[in-house]
Amino acid sequence: MNLRVFDDLAALHAAAARTIVQRAQAGARTFALSGGSTPKPLYALLGKSEELRALPIIWVVVDERYVPIDHPESNAGMIQKTLFAGGMAPAHRFLRFHTEVNDPAATARAFENDWGQLGITTLDLVLLGIGDDGHTASLFPGTPVLQVEDRIASEVFVQRLNMWRVTITKPVIRAAKTRMVLAAGASKRPILEQVRAGADYPIAQATREAGETWWFVDRAAAPEG
Repeated sequence: MNLRVFDDLAALHAAAARTIVQRAQAGARTFALSGGSTPKPLYALLGKSEELRALPIIWVVVDERYVPIDHPESNAGMIQKTLFAGGMAPAHRFLRFHTEVNDPAATARAFENDWGQLGITTLDLVLLGIGDDGHTASLFPGTPVLQVEDRIASEVFVQRLNMWRVTITKPVIRAAKTRMVLAAGASKRPILEQVRAGADYPIAQATREAGETWWFVDRAAAPEG
């Protein structure tokens, strides 16, 4: 586990922003972004980067709750309000899940079509979170989407949440050139310790032996030892 531990969230976000800007300056062009509260300040930082605004970048939403984009729980909506708070740069593109279709399966297929039209082959960097249950993206324990190996995106019904979601798939995350996992808070420490010990949670399936993966964590979340 390539672990980077930071004293607080501000330091974590600053380091993650520097890494993303450096990768973009080195030629990376496709960045996939997860939702949740932890990365919001990071996206605000990236939105203020003149270096990024000058580069042709495709921003990809990792997964989405099946809600309208103006819903408070929409990942794409959150990204628009932070990363694009000052407007999207002319050279940037934004690939999101169009939940307004009101059909999760059709939304996943449309996402795959848009992916192809944008000429994406693999992601340069995918930013991930980790849930207390070991999920990442919308790859939840026990859901059939974990067995999907021949799709870029898929719909999935998460029984315990009683909610449809749409997500990029495990093989797409594993094929990315770099994975960056953000984790903060004491509640994440037990799951990180289990993953480091070899537990087969979805986050482990999506990152283990999949090439370059970095774990950016604050001190409260850092595994002991």
